[in-house]
Amino acid sequence: MGSVIFSICAIALVIGVGAVAHRVGLIDGAKVKFLSDITYWITAPAMLFHAIANADVLSAFGSHLGVAAAAGACSALAFVIIGGGLMRVRGGDLVVGAMSSSLNNAAYIGIPIAVYVFGETTHVVPILIFQLGFFTPMFFIMADIAGAGKKTKFSSVIAMVVKNPMVIAAAIGFVFSLLPFELPILLEVSTSMLGDGAPPIILLAFGASIVGQRGSHAHLFSGATILASMSKLFVQPLVACGVGYLLGMSSYELMVVTVMAGLPTAQNAFIAALRARTGEGIAQGTVLITTLASLPLSIATVWIFHSLLGV
Repeated sequence: MGSVIFSICAIALVIGVGAVAHRVGLIDGAKVKFLSDITYWITAPAMLFHAIANADVLSAFGSHLGVAAAAGACSALAFVIIGGGLMRVRGGDLVVGAMSSSLNNAAYIGIPIAVYVFGETTHVVPILIFQLGFFTPMFFIMADIAGAGKKTKFSSVIAMVVKNPMVIAAAIGFVFSLLPFELPILLEVSTSMLGDGAPPIILLAFGASIVGQRGSHAHLFSGATILASMSKLFVQPLVACGVGYLLGMSSYELMVVTVMAGLPTAQNAFIAALRARTGEGIAQGTVLITTLASLPLSIATVWIFHSLLGV
C-alpha cells in the first residue's frame, strides 16, 4: 500500500513542479503547447504502441473494457436522470454535463497512474478504447446538435477519431500483438525509450496548463457542476467496483478499475463545450474540481482496499 500511495504523491509532486515552472516563467503557454504536442504526437503513442504490442491483445477486450463502458455510461446516466429530472438541466448543459461526468482524463492522469502506481500501461488501454472509439465521438456530435455553433458532420468526427495518433498507435500495436513473433529489437528499444518520456512530460505539461485557468467562479458552485463532479468522482468508481465484482475480478483488479474510474474529467469535455458554444462553465468547473480532488480520492481508495481486503 505504501508504495502505491507514494507513487500517487509523486505524481502530484511532478504536477506541482509543472505548476511552479509556469508561475516562474520557465514553462509559458507556448511551451505548454510544445510539451503537449510532443506528448500527443510522439511519446504517448509510442508508449501505447509498445504496451499493446507486448501485451495479450484479447485481455483489453475482456472484463476491463466492460467495466470501463458500464462505469462511464452509468455516471453519464446518473447526471441525466438527476440533472434533467430533478434540477431541470436542459439542452447543451445536459449533454456537456453528462460528458463531464463520464469522460476520463486517461492520457494526462491515467497513463502516469497506470505506469507509476500499477506498473502496467495496459490498465489504461480499455478506457482509451471505449472513449476514443465510442464515447468521445458520440458526445462531440451530441454537443454540436444541442449547441448554437456550427454543426459537425458525422464524417468529420469519424475522421477526427481515425486520425488520432493514439488510435493509430493502438491499432498498429494490436496488429503486432497478434503476430507470431516478437517486436524487432530496434522497434522495441526505440518505442520504449520514447514511451518512457511520456509520463513525466505529460505531468509537467498538465501542471503548467492548470495554473492560471480563467473562468466564471460561479460555475464552480452551480448545481450542475457539483452534480457532474460527484458523478465523476463517486458514481463512476462505485459502478466500476460493483461491475468488476460481478465479473469475478480479484481484489487487486477491483482496486485498479476503481482507481482508474476515479480519474478526473477529460479536457475533451471542455473542448466539446467550446466548439458547440454550450455548457462551457459546467465543463470547465468539473474539470477543475475533479482534477483537484481525484488524487486525494485515489489515495483514499487504495487505503480502503488495503484496510478491507488486504490489497
